[in-house]
Amino acid sequence: MANVSKKDYEKFLNENPPEQGSDLWIIGGVIRMNHMWKGTYGTAVRKHDPIAFEVGYGDYKLISK
Repeated sequence: MANVSKKDYEKFLNENPPEQGSDLWIIGGVIRMNHMWKGTYGTAVRKHDPIAFEVGYGDYKLISK
């Protein structure tokens, strides 16, 4: 996969969210219920924990080559 965008990474996370009720939904010290119900884990991480999103994006780019 060449040139993976941040939007691609967010979409990947949204398509593969953790289970409802998982501790992974506690993002930025707050449980993100609205995002959990919608299944938008990638969007929640991007908005509420941008450092973790950037770290994950960097790893995603490496494994996607």
